[in-house]
Amino acid sequence: MDNSNYIPGETRSVKLLYLLILVGLVGILMALLSMNIPLFAVIITFPFICTGGILILRYPQLMLFIIFTINYFILGITRYIPIEGISIIMDILYVLTLILIIIQSALYHNIEWKRCFHLLSAFSLLWASYCILEIMNPSALLDGWILSRGLIINGLIITVITSLLCTKYKILKAILFTYSLFTVLAILKTFMQKYVGFDTFETRWLNNGGATTHLIHSGIRYFSFFTDASNMGSNMGGAGIVLGIASLYIRNRTLKIYYVIVAIVSLYTMMLSGTRGAIIVPLAGIALYTVVSKQTRSIILGSISLALVYVFFAFTMIGQSNSSIRRMRTAFKPSEDASYIVRKENQRKLKEYLKYKPFGEGLGLSGDGLGVKLSKRFTTSIPTDSWYVKIWVETGIIGLIIYMGMVLITIGRGSWILMFNIHDPELKGILTGWLCAIFGMFMSAYGNSFWGQFPTMVIAFMGMSFILNGKYFDKELSNYTNL
Repeated sequence: MDNSNYIPGETRSVKLLYLLILVGLVGILMALLSMNIPLFAVIITFPFICTGGILILRYPQLMLFIIFTINYFILGITRYIPIEGISIIMDILYVLTLILIIIQSALYHNIEWKRCFHLLSAFSLLWASYCILEIMNPSALLDGWILSRGLIINGLIITVITSLLCTKYKILKAILFTYSLFTVLAILKTFMQKYVGFDTFETRWLNNGGATTHLIHSGIRYFSFFTDASNMGSNMGGAGIVLGIASLYIRNRTLKIYYVIVAIVSLYTMMLSGTRGAIIVPLAGIALYTVVSKQTRSIILGSISLALVYVFFAFTMIGQSNSSIRRMRTAFKPSEDASYIVRKENQRKLKEYLKYKPFGEGLGLSGDGLGVKLSKRFTTSIPTDSWYVKIWVETGIIGLIIYMGMVLITIGRGSWILMFNIHDPELKGILTGWLCAIFGMFMSAYGNSFWGQFPTMVIAFMGMSFILNGKYFDKELSNYTNL
């Protein structure tokens, strides 16, 4: 048999690679000669797109990090690059990820579907179903319902994606570390605003209306690359709790010190936001930690810390010359705060209006900014200033009970899991940090409507999914230890 024309498989692959490189170089040359910049950009990025696609098909967990990253920075980017329909980008990512999961399941059978069958996914499905039925609300608008799709379905999608893709303990630790890096970037941006000044785009945003709530008589409220100071303050408080509690249990000494430093600076950055409601994040987080830890020392130290913080803000004038401390202190004396009184009066008016509307006014029809653009009516004329009030106005008392029940029952279930079902100390510490931060941010959502904004909702639902799947991580670590 004549093998003179036989070309081994590896040789064919090499020749094909050379051919593709040659075609690419010719394409680049032609694009440059014709000054076709878009074609040049496509040719240059095409190999990276192909490589990225291959990696994602092989490691679908990468989509979880892509979603987490874009979610964290997406609204900050829009301050510099105007992008219409920003939420569509996230919608596309969610759909692509779900398709990828289905492909992985069909081809490789490596998707453990049982991981997404838990309390949060069931509640999220119930909430989505209720919101879908809201289209039949007599006072609802189709446009408001469509624009509220994130509120309707995102919680369920994030829960399913996280449960199916975060299947290894090393992935959980990698997400925590990634979260700490993003927190560091948010801190640095805040410090740049404070010590260097606002850049051109931030100044433009302030001049276009942001100054009314961020350049006030009590001082400047810094917002980093978040939507506003309220969002930034509560998220920095949450990061401080996640990393602070996790640092108590992390085995790696270098990582432990790093998390402690980032946690402390995060809490300081929270103060720079000037968001009074953000102070409840670390306070509520510490309160829950004292319960979940089941340690006498933690209960005593936590209780003393909470008492000292309360006494410091409520009964002393220490640090009153500092604008951040001065503004935070008003949160402990709400009856003397004019904005608090206005909020309570607005809630009284809404209560009277919604008395005979158990299903609310309709999705998107609260006075949170979106509603004002859709329709001029009583509910859109009154700012909600609270995530709870927003849910109440749009979906009624029934919707409020479902949503709050979903989050609070999940937190309660998560607390039980951490207290009695998780045995690995480091895993328990990381998950406890997530749980306490989520609880604190949800409590803070009473005074600020940041819960449904980027990046909070994704962080919260990812965190709750981690906790409810904690038994799988614990089993993995137990098997590894017993080897």
